[in-house]
Amino acid sequence: MAIIETGSSATGAANVDTNFNLMTNSPGYTSGGVAIGGTDTSAGAVVMFSEVDAGTKNGIRQTLSPEVDLDYRLRVAHDNMVDQELFNYAAQNTGKHTYVTSAGTPMVASIGVLGVNTNSTSLTTTTIGNTFGTHAMFPVGGTQTTAVETSISFTAQPNANTIVDFGLFQRGASTAFAPLDGVYFRVNSSGVFGVINAGGVETTTAVFPLSTGTGTFVYTNNSTYRYLIQVNNVSTSFWINNYKYGEIITPAGVNFPCKSLALPWSVRHAIVGGAAGAVFTAVIADYKVFIRGSQYADRLGTVANRVLGSYQGLSGGTIGGLATYVNSTNPTAAAPANTSLTANLPGGLGGQGAVTAAIAAATEGIWSSYQVPAGSSTIQGRRLVIRGVRLDAVNTGAAVATTATTLQFRLAFGHTTVSLAQAETASMATATTKAPRSVALGYMTWAVAAGIGAQPQTGVLFVDFGDAPIYVNPGEFVALAGKFIAGTATVSQTISFTYTPIYTWE
Repeated sequence: MAIIETGSSATGAANVDTNFNLMTNSPGYTSGGVAIGGTDTSAGAVVMFSEVDAGTKNGIRQTLSPEVDLDYRLRVAHDNMVDQELFNYAAQNTGKHTYVTSAGTPMVASIGVLGVNTNSTSLTTTTIGNTFGTHAMFPVGGTQTTAVETSISFTAQPNANTIVDFGLFQRGASTAFAPLDGVYFRVNSSGVFGVINAGGVETTTAVFPLSTGTGTFVYTNNSTYRYLIQVNNVSTSFWINNYKYGEIITPAGVNFPCKSLALPWSVRHAIVGGAAGAVFTAVIADYKVFIRGSQYADRLGTVANRVLGSYQGLSGGTIGGLATYVNSTNPTAAAPANTSLTANLPGGLGGQGAVTAAIAAATEGIWSSYQVPAGSSTIQGRRLVIRGVRLDAVNTGAAVATTATTLQFRLAFGHTTVSLAQAETASMATATTKAPRSVALGYMTWAVAAGIGAQPQTGVLFVDFGDAPIYVNPGEFVALAGKFIAGTATVSQTISFTYTPIYTWE
């Protein structure tokens, strides 16, 4: 290159400023593809790109440009952890995870200090399988990215008739438990690859390459790898140990890679179409779920209420049952049961009811019950977040007799059937069921001769759960439970009440 001493204004020649700095205008192109440079539109402009992936595994380098708004602010994203679990204990956390195995000859999973073993008895029999995953479901959709990482190892290489899926997906109800909707990794006789599933229609990546787009990825048996999925409305990418192995652009005709607006973390192991080619087991060490996007000063539930609405049902579910006041007409007094919701008592998140004052002491019953909608590809699987409970009551029907009437209340939640007598299944027993968890709400007492319309001496009960709210997963129940612990009530004495949970959805 020629030495530039004084600069030049000639066409095709370089120039310098008075301080002998070489004057440059970065080249560029118009929208029509015409090269430009040396004008205000390109002077001093340097386009910035960030390297997302070097293409070490799939042979395609990926770079993306940052985004700014019209007020010059750079768009940034934050990681919001919504769940994580390290499987290093000896019994299933039935409150958090559910397990289902095949009928007849079950494929038995186990849990221990090394993780969840999907085939602990080393079966190779055809048409068997199991699923394991969270009761909770996590929001997906929009420009925010939902990320799930699973640390998992395999005892053998992929072989005939064996399938393992893991990621975020709605689990099938029966053998072979094929995913109904979601995004996940799949291991089968073809190898390891990524899958998106929009209401049962699967789109897959190619089998993952070994390096720079060639060969076939081969994991080391019994070695734990970190498998990461990142999903947003544009695409779903699949990573192993921080290398990008594949990506699926959201197909035309769908607005998101899956139909669901919330998905559980799930694992499925099945043997279908014939006996397995060899004993094959997956061992899950841990998982993590993040939402990457906007950082709010508000709680996630507060943000969700702006979108979903407060004190009403979810899109795809029963709106009216929660949008109106349950039992808005004066209800007939009922005798609460322990195993079912008696007619005339509110079946919703709040409402009003009336109960017959029980003569037998310590008789507990369900005064109100509600089941959080189970998630599917058409119904949002949101977690119900209860931040407080307000309970008011008056004596009706007859005055309190010779002994003061005292009631005790609790909030029961998390049970998988309406019954308060629901038992908890043992660790890794198929079709996990949960017993109700309980939080005491307090007492109400009416003195002897308290007349019709009298409120309890303790007044309104209000319990604020503050920074330790109650989470109820999709498909689970929450109930107001009460019992008479003292009193000589007559059959004509009733207690009328209003029940108001303070709740949000997440």
